[in-house]
Amino acid sequence: MKRISVDQGVLYHLIKQIRPEIASYIQKTKKIETVIIGLGSQGTKHAGLMRDFGTNVTAGVSVGRGGTRIHEVIPVYDRVKECLKEHPNIAVASIWRHYSGVRDVAIEVIESGIPIVVLISEGIPLKDVRDIVVAARKHNTLLFGGNTPGIIFPPEGIKIGMLPDIFYPEEKSEGQFGPRGVTIISRSGAILYHLSDALASAGIAQNAVLGIGGDGAIGTRFLDIVPLIQQYPNTDLIVVAGEIGGSQEELLANDISANPKKYPIPIVALISGANAPTGKTMGHAGAIITPGQNYGTFETKKEAFEKAGVTVVNSQYELVDTVKEILQGWKYFSVERYQEKMTKTWEEPPKKVGWATLITNVQPNNLIIAGYPLKSIIKKKSFVETAYLLVKGNFPDTEQIKDLEQIALRATKLPVPEVHITEHEDISKTIAKSLLLDEILTNYCIQQSKNPPNQLMFCLGRVAGYLAAILGNKDILENIDTEQPFSHIVYQVLTGHSVVDEKKASLLEAMIVASVDHGVTPPSAQATIIAATVRAAYEVSVAQGVSAITDVHGGAGAKAAQFFQKCTKLAREKNLELSDAVHENISLYMKEGKRIQGLGHRYHTRDPRRDVLWIKAKHAGIAGECVEISKIVTDIFKRVRGINLPINVDGVIGAIIADMGLNPILAKAVFIYGRIAGLSAHYFEEIASQPQMRRINFSEAVYKGEKTRKIPT
Repeated sequence: MKRISVDQGVLYHLIKQIRPEIASYIQKTKKIETVIIGLGSQGTKHAGLMRDFGTNVTAGVSVGRGGTRIHEVIPVYDRVKECLKEHPNIAVASIWRHYSGVRDVAIEVIESGIPIVVLISEGIPLKDVRDIVVAARKHNTLLFGGNTPGIIFPPEGIKIGMLPDIFYPEEKSEGQFGPRGVTIISRSGAILYHLSDALASAGIAQNAVLGIGGDGAIGTRFLDIVPLIQQYPNTDLIVVAGEIGGSQEELLANDISANPKKYPIPIVALISGANAPTGKTMGHAGAIITPGQNYGTFETKKEAFEKAGVTVVNSQYELVDTVKEILQGWKYFSVERYQEKMTKTWEEPPKKVGWATLITNVQPNNLIIAGYPLKSIIKKKSFVETAYLLVKGNFPDTEQIKDLEQIALRATKLPVPEVHITEHEDISKTIAKSLLLDEILTNYCIQQSKNPPNQLMFCLGRVAGYLAAILGNKDILENIDTEQPFSHIVYQVLTGHSVVDEKKASLLEAMIVASVDHGVTPPSAQATIIAATVRAAYEVSVAQGVSAITDVHGGAGAKAAQFFQKCTKLAREKNLELSDAVHENISLYMKEGKRIQGLGHRYHTRDPRRDVLWIKAKHAGIAGECVEISKIVTDIFKRVRGINLPINVDGVIGAIIADMGLNPILAKAVFIYGRIAGLSAHYFEEIASQPQMRRINFSEAVYKGEKTRKIPT
């Protein structure tokens, strides 16, 4: 079913009347952001259920748990202030703290400017309730509760609290919800559920169901909320579900009598507790008739409403009949649809076990990182911006980029570990050893343990230093210009050239960005995640992932570069066409039982990184014979072997490295350097969102990050 836009519903209508500036943001983004305060067992459980219903649970707040995530996707902060710094447009907060500690946090939330607060906590001491309510009045906050089951808005798919999914909205047409319906406002949660089911069973939709709270003292009274709902154009009738005790109902009835023009929408009142004995609490702290008072009884409430012209009923059967009569038998949906939904809800099997990642969505012939297609990122964004995106889920602003580049630059210039390199040692092993022996990196990561982007940028700077040492370019760092972009420093480190060729530097960076990540299933990512689940240190876990980058996984670029160079050499020596030289070399490789590296992919038939790198190589004036071979090698291989193995990103990188006249080993260095950013992101995600020592089935991972979006310009 297609839900209504959030800016057409009751919740938006309420927010607009309290905080117009947040309403403007909602209208622009079509998002109502919410936060959940208090992440005990109930708060955590219902955060997931709210999200499953459709609520945008933007964040959680729980002291001591900042930097983690619940349900793998919801970020947690230590304080409300920290949360609002990252998410300034949160419109609704639900509070799930124990009554003994709810006062201060409730007041903090109210004073933060969040317009709607749902106080789930019950049994709050009256003196604390008084302070909370005073703060809410002062800051014009709509406070539901305490002791409320929450509020729910079925047409737009938003619920705040513990309400079950039994509420049914209008169906304007097949597959399309509408905003019209009855609004239920209730003191009691249990009664609220029964009324909703009774109305839905008669084909009467609910566009909002609001639990205002059952304690003796609460924030929002009938007198506060009913007039606001009266101004919402798509509510056809309001059900006020009251009960004995207190004077809420009488106050509302008196206002209706005094100001009838404020109440153009018909109201039906149901009063529970007609037979309750005087002086005894009946379920709620507020449901008690005080002896000797001339208010709070069933009779006084009924009399006040009827005097105001409001129909009063005493059972859900009477309610349904009365509502049907006032609405002249109007049905908002087929009753069978509601029955089908409820049957499906009860009979639905348990959800398939899985776990979430927000980093990369791997699709056939497409890679999406935090919602952005990788091929677009390669075109438009730097490695620093991409690394930040992997960890934070969004791109950094200009000032953040400067800060990140300075962190990486400082790390590059610091002394690197003295590492003995054995003969024929793989570069991945050398980098892994350096990571494990780097005490400077270890100490920095301990100091910046709550700042993953800084840890990653420092690590990338350190690895740039390792590469300079490994490739014999250490001297280049002594006279490096500290004001230049970090991508220029990477170019100098990898090539040994003191003068930066802008086009070549951009192309080299594009190849690094193209290598950053391929989801959780590659061996390098799995090795890092497994180390993270036993809470190995950051640099140790990344070293594990780097160690898994071999000629079998991630190392094909260097071998591909060598193959392309052999083909061009053969063409020159024998004066052959390139295609003939490639054909001859492939045939020779097949006879010798050698594998052609850089061909084939377990997931893509057309590697999404391929074309953009070819285009960049052409624009840089680099695309030569090896790039040309990379474009034809698949067809020639198919003629020789009869197997279709498309060129992959390793093969294209190898071809470009060869045409740049660089050492083939740089193809693997580029891949490792880029992939360290992705491995770091997987490490931080595992630490933040998953329990220790979990059993991991990598095939059960599900991407739950941002939907596909365009890169901002």
